[in-house]
Amino acid sequence: MAAVACLVALPLTLLLRLPTKADRDPTRNWRPRIGGFSIVAGFLLAPAILAFASPHARHILANDWGQFLALGICGGVIFLAGARDDFRDLDWRTKFGIQIAAAVVLYLCGYHVGEMTFPGGGTVKLHAADPVVTIVWIVLVTNAMNLIDGRDGVAAGISVLVASTMSYVAWDLGHDLIALLFAALAGSALGFIPFNLPSARKLLGDSGAYFLGFAIAGLSIAGFVDTTGRVPLYIPLVALALPVLDAGLAFVRRFLDRRHPFHADLDHMHHRIERIFGMRPMSVTITSWAITAIFCFAAVLLHFWYKSVGSAVVGAAVLVFAVGLLATLGYVTTLWNSARVVMLRTRHVSEES
Repeated sequence: MAAVACLVALPLTLLLRLPTKADRDPTRNWRPRIGGFSIVAGFLLAPAILAFASPHARHILANDWGQFLALGICGGVIFLAGARDDFRDLDWRTKFGIQIAAAVVLYLCGYHVGEMTFPGGGTVKLHAADPVVTIVWIVLVTNAMNLIDGRDGVAAGISVLVASTMSYVAWDLGHDLIALLFAALAGSALGFIPFNLPSARKLLGDSGAYFLGFAIAGLSIAGFVDTTGRVPLYIPLVALALPVLDAGLAFVRRFLDRRHPFHADLDHMHHRIERIFGMRPMSVTITSWAITAIFCFAAVLLHFWYKSVGSAVVGAAVLVFAVGLLATLGYVTTLWNSARVVMLRTRHVSEES
C-alpha cells in the first residue's frame, strides 16, 4: 500500500522543477530532485489508509498515535531542511543543528534507549548518557543514509532491506505499530526504486535520504525493545552496517588526512567499488544491496540467537566480514598512509633513533 501511495505521489514531484545547486554547478554529475517527497507521502499516507480499511490497523494506530505523529512531524522538519539544502547549500553547522533539535524533540516524545543489551545478554544502564546516545544514534544514521546516497538506487535499496528486516524483528518482539511503520517505510522506498535505478529519472536528494535515515533511526529505538524493556541496539546497527561504516570511515579518513571531516569527497565505499572493480552503475547498486543483505541476514540471526552463544559467533563473523570489506576496498592502506598516521610513524622512528 505504501508503494502504491508513493507511486501516486511521484507525479507531484514533476512540479518541483526549480533550479537546484547541481544545475548551477556543471562539475557535478548528479541532479538532485526532491523525489523523496513521494517516499514521505507514502510513509505518512499508507498507515492512515490502512487504518481506514482495517479495524485491526486502526486499533494499533489508536493506541500509540502519538509516536506516529511525533515521528512524522520531526521527520518532516528533517525533510524540509534537506529540501532546502537540495536547492541551495546549507552550512553543515545549520544542518547538524536542525538534526540535533529534531532528535531532541523525538527523545522528549519517548524515543530513547534507556538501557542497552549486548550480545550474550549483558546490559548497561545509560542514565545521564541516555539522551546523548539516543541523539548521536539518530544523527549518525540520518547522515549515514545521506552519505551512502552517492549512486542511483543505493540508498533506496538499502532502506528497503533494512526497514524490511527491522519490521520483521519489531513484529516478532510484539511492537505492532513500529512493525507497521517500518513496513510502510520499506514499501514507500520500494515504490520509488523503479524511478531511481541507473540512470535515475528521480533522485532522493538530501531531503529523501535524510528522511529515510531519520525514520529508520527513530523507529529502530522504539521497535527494538525486548521483554525486559532494554534496547538491543546492536541488531539495527548490524543491519545498517554498510552506511554506518561508510559514514564513520569518511569522518576518520578525512580527519587523519588533515581535511575537514564534513567536506564532501568522492571516496565513499560505492565510489571505491566502482573504481576498483570497474563496475557499471547498476552493478555498483546491486553489489551495495548484496552487502547490505548479508548484514541484514546477520541481524536476523542475532535476533534469533539473542542472549545465546550463537549471537557472539555471529557478532565475530560480522566483525571479520566488515574488516575484510575495508581491506578489500583499500581503506586499511589508506588509513595507514594518511598524513597524521605517517607523521606519528615518522616521529616514533625518530624517537627510537
